[in-house]
Amino acid sequence: MGRVTSAPATRAETGVLGWLNGADTTSLALDLIREAGIALDLVEDREALLARAAKHPEAIVLLDAASSLDDAIDACRRIRALPAPARHTICLTSVARGASDEARAIEAGADAVWDDSVDARVVRAFLHRAKQRHRSGGGAPPSATKRTERQRSTGSLAERRYRALLDNVLDIVAVVDEEGCIQIINPAVRTLLGRSPDELPGTSIWDLVHEGDASLTRQMLDEALTSDGVASPTTVRACHADGTFVTLEITGQSLMDDPSIAGVLLYARDVTERMWVGAALRESEQRFSEVFENMLEGVVQIDERSRSLIQANPAFCSLVGIARKDIFGMMFVDLFFVEDRDEIATIIDEHFTGKRRVSDGLRLKHQNGTVRYVDIGTSRVVLSGISTMIAVVRDVTIRRDTERSREMFLAVVAHELRTPVAIVRNGVEILRSKIDTMSVKDRQTVVTVLSEEAERLTRLVSDALDMGAIEAGSLALRPHRVALAPLVESVAARIGPQFQSTAHLCLEQVDGYVDPLRFEQVLTNLLENAWRHCGAHTKVEVSLVVDGEFARVSVQDDGPGFPPEVHHNVFSRVLVPNVRPTSGIGIGLWLSGRLVESMGGSIAADRGGDGRGACVTFTVPTPADESD
Repeated sequence: MGRVTSAPATRAETGVLGWLNGADTTSLALDLIREAGIALDLVEDREALLARAAKHPEAIVLLDAASSLDDAIDACRRIRALPAPARHTICLTSVARGASDEARAIEAGADAVWDDSVDARVVRAFLHRAKQRHRSGGGAPPSATKRTERQRSTGSLAERRYRALLDNVLDIVAVVDEEGCIQIINPAVRTLLGRSPDELPGTSIWDLVHEGDASLTRQMLDEALTSDGVASPTTVRACHADGTFVTLEITGQSLMDDPSIAGVLLYARDVTERMWVGAALRESEQRFSEVFENMLEGVVQIDERSRSLIQANPAFCSLVGIARKDIFGMMFVDLFFVEDRDEIATIIDEHFTGKRRVSDGLRLKHQNGTVRYVDIGTSRVVLSGISTMIAVVRDVTIRRDTERSREMFLAVVAHELRTPVAIVRNGVEILRSKIDTMSVKDRQTVVTVLSEEAERLTRLVSDALDMGAIEAGSLALRPHRVALAPLVESVAARIGPQFQSTAHLCLEQVDGYVDPLRFEQVLTNLLENAWRHCGAHTKVEVSLVVDGEFARVSVQDDGPGFPPEVHHNVFSRVLVPNVRPTSGIGIGLWLSGRLVESMGGSIAADRGGDGRGACVTFTVPTPADESD
């Protein structure tokens, strides 16, 4: 590498000593030094550097670490070991910006560590210090000893007041020189860092700062030296005497031109608790946000004064069908049906005044016009001085429908059981009171009726138990290959005589993959429903055909058909029968629909072929191949 040959400058002229350590002679720092016209002395080897540094104890020393960081750090340590009055400002340049490299350099006594991207303002801060020394003839700032002697000698009232104020302030106040050497520090350092204020003068602030925060502290000190005001506050970790770390917020102001100070005034306050509180607050906010965003139930925040929505979570937006960006500012009562809004407004007022905490079964209006039944629980809170209410909105539509279906089911079962129970009771009473006077034929008739009604009761109870098993998901099916035509013939032959009628059968020979007992149960329910609601002389036709991968069974009658209001949902829910014994639709069709679906088929109801009666069609799967 090239080397600049320049004659050694005199002590008054020397501003910067530089050791290139084998590196190039061009760099941002050297260019700025040359532009400023400050005396620059570049040396070739380490020993020459040490000799010049000893001769010029106030010089700024640039050590290039590009070729060898270890050599540069060794030179730094040797310069710091020079005897008094050596007060050099040392900077290592071209250092990789790793935390460990910076820490090693600071521990060795470096005041700054620059990489190739160093800002020109940082370099000018060093030049500013060199110019100040040059103007003052190289004089060093007063030592702590001289300052103490001067203070003892003056003993003025103003100084005593100043000292009393400094000694009793709760935050750390210190005066350091350009290199960070402590000149004065107040007793607050004992409280905050557990260190004696009498032992710290003459030591470096780098001994008190965590190695990872050394560069931040250096930047703050440089800013204080080059600016006219107070440097920006910087948060660093300071080492307590017990080995722990205290978080300090430090700032500084240069008073180099004040002869009574001639240093940088540092101010440090303990912000450890504030950092903990801030971290806890951020963690709390994050947890609240995660809970708010991910709750399965809707959550909204309502302004007390305007009753408008401040925010809502995704679950609530989905509940009402409104995009989140459109929720803000909407009136809460506007989310309910018009006819309910006066009542809802009263309920919300009661929630805000504390008269209510929970409201059940409110009718919320979805954007598509459908009803969502909701329960609302509220809590009144004050956030940033604004009174709001947090409302948890739970969708209970499914629960409400389930409860209504359960009530319907119980009503239907009670209705279906009422007729056979009444017949059995009457038959028993007849036998009990008139058995001695009855003919054999009459007794046989009563016994036959009792037997039929007992069978009907058994079937109703079985259907009710099957419904419960289906709802609980515990119904067991045992499907296998079955010839369906014989099953249809058997059911029709068994059911027809009960109604003094027969069914017309049109059957193809087809196998189904079904549970035969459940298949018979479905067909029995459909035939009984047709004859019971249409009369004994109705015409019932049953067909069995192949329909692709399914077998299709149709039961058609020529009766009055299904009522128009229930035509499309006879299989989707249990309907309460009418007062006429033969006009109600009970659990049979609902159960038939569930059994068909459980076997992998489908079921539907339509009007008869000539516009009269009803036609119920259901399908069941056929075996996939011959091995089934």
